[in-house]
Amino acid sequence: MERIVRPARKLAGEATVPGELESASQALVLAALAQGESRIRNAPLSCQRLVGLLRDLGIAITEEPGVLVVQGRGRLGFSAPRDTVNLEGLGEEALYLLALLCGQEFSTRVYLGEAQEEGRQLLTALAPAGVETRSETQHLWLVGGGSPLQPITHAAAELSAGIKTALLVAGLYAQGTTVLRELLKTGERAERPLRQWGAEVLRRRQDSEGEWALSIEGGQELQARELEIAGAPPLALPLVVAALGLRRSELRLRRLALRPGRRFFFDLLRQLGAPLTLEENDDGTTDVLVRAGKLKPTRIAGQRAEKLLDQVPLLAVMATQTEGEFVIRDVEMLRQGKSDYLAHLVQQLRLIEAKVGEFPEGLVVEGGYPLKGAAIDTRGDAGLCFAFAVAGLWAEGEMTLSDTRGVEEVFPAFFPTLEKLQERKK
Repeated sequence: MERIVRPARKLAGEATVPGELESASQALVLAALAQGESRIRNAPLSCQRLVGLLRDLGIAITEEPGVLVVQGRGRLGFSAPRDTVNLEGLGEEALYLLALLCGQEFSTRVYLGEAQEEGRQLLTALAPAGVETRSETQHLWLVGGGSPLQPITHAAAELSAGIKTALLVAGLYAQGTTVLRELLKTGERAERPLRQWGAEVLRRRQDSEGEWALSIEGGQELQARELEIAGAPPLALPLVVAALGLRRSELRLRRLALRPGRRFFFDLLRQLGAPLTLEENDDGTTDVLVRAGKLKPTRIAGQRAEKLLDQVPLLAVMATQTEGEFVIRDVEMLRQGKSDYLAHLVQQLRLIEAKVGEFPEGLVVEGGYPLKGAAIDTRGDAGLCFAFAVAGLWAEGEMTLSDTRGVEEVFPAFFPTLEKLQERKK
């Protein structure tokens, strides 16, 4: 779909962005495990594949405007799927699904794909509990269909938080108390998701060396609930950057999941002088208040560049509004593949008359020059669409984006949100 973005005077008001995929996926699986109706608001469109997998396991999920309504059937209420359950490409929710399938009375063929390593770790850890598995090919396993699981104690090990939570999910199917010994890492609480859905999980310190024991009693049923998924920070960034470059803008982005590890771009903006205010909410989410402001140029390289790789188009457009030389290097990975993404980005920047230079490892932008509207070949890429939509608000003349499929897939209301927030130039 082609979109035309016209210059704006300012952005003002409040906005929300689609929820985090990881949090929404976790909520969907646990809602399916719960008894009764759960309502999940602000789930992203990218959850649809998981919705399909759960429906194939007998879980009724209906869609209302902005809400997924899940009819949970309890631990043993799942139905045998019609075909292989394909977990390839899923995140931690693949582990939760694998754990609950191990506790079912029916057997399931499961294709692990990219989840192979962590999936095998989980199945290995569950083998002493009586989980019956058989490897049919490298990525295809037959799981479940055996007797009820036995309670065991899992020794402390370097397992991911997702595997630990999955072991606790499996503990719901055990006849007795499952114990997980762990060395607590900062910020990790494997039991938190289950507690939020009504399970009783005890945490006790074992010794002075920092080992803890998590214990969960089998047979517990999770409780249905209503929740709103916090907004994904990357989807808020185009709105934040747009407001920074428009005089008199005052914008509030509501309920973002701005946890440690998810806020690097926001921290960078504050280091560059952006007038951002972060307000913590009682539920652990964060409201971000943005006002227009000038940014200092900087040099992005090394680990900083690696963390911002997905945001290079937005960074480059943002750099046009700084006063001075803004360098982005160590992003040569963007040149790999069938086409040179970085060279294409530079070409599109020059179409809007940005002062940009290119070198093998990156690019340099000389900020402070006016931008002009142009026809942009976005190639359907969300990063390019977001970045040049922002540039279109700042530029003189219309910015035509050739293909906005990428944006429509991750933030369907992005362009309507821009329309609602902006005051147009006359």
